[in-house]
Amino acid sequence: MNRFLNNLAESLASTWKLLSDTTNFLSRVRLLERYEQELTSMRNLLYRYRQNPETVRQVREQVVALRRALRLQGHDLRLGSRDITLEGFRHDDAMGEGFRRLVLGIGEGEVVALAGDLNHIELAEAMEARLRGMKPRLSYRMHFLWYRWRNRVLVLSGAASETAQSYEELKEYFTGNKEFLLRKLAHL
Repeated sequence: MNRFLNNLAESLASTWKLLSDTTNFLSRVRLLERYEQELTSMRNLLYRYRQNPETVRQVREQVVALRRALRLQGHDLRLGSRDITLEGFRHDDAMGEGFRRLVLGIGEGEVVALAGDLNHIELAEAMEARLRGMKPRLSYRMHFLWYRWRNRVLVLSGAASETAQSYEELKEYFTGNKEFLLRKLAHL
């Protein structure tokens, strides 16, 4: 009996996590409103029938089917529990808060990034040298940033070398490409 209850508890916890990750993802990509009623129904079923293994299994299948449909639409749900945010500007004392330097290049349908301990100008030069060797050669707008993970949120902040105008352009890009940017920077 204990094994049955443990398995049920594990299955329930796993299903709740999958449902939560899916909800977080839909919220981040601004699709939550479209699926909110369906997600609420699943949460209610899980809560009301948490002792029923068949209901837990059915809800899990519904969540998996929803995630499959989202993948077919081109979404990357592996990052469901992660997020990305922009937080103003920081100075060199950001390292004391756990931030690292990042040069971000945004091109036509592509993002490249180089992080490291060099200063932002040296990182940009290293990135430009790497980009010169790529074919086809694309043009990139460079952004000089600080980054760090705060729990499961990637925090980006402008560095002193980032102009206010360039940061405004980044904010505009960020608004329409948040999921794509997170996918490209998830390795940091």
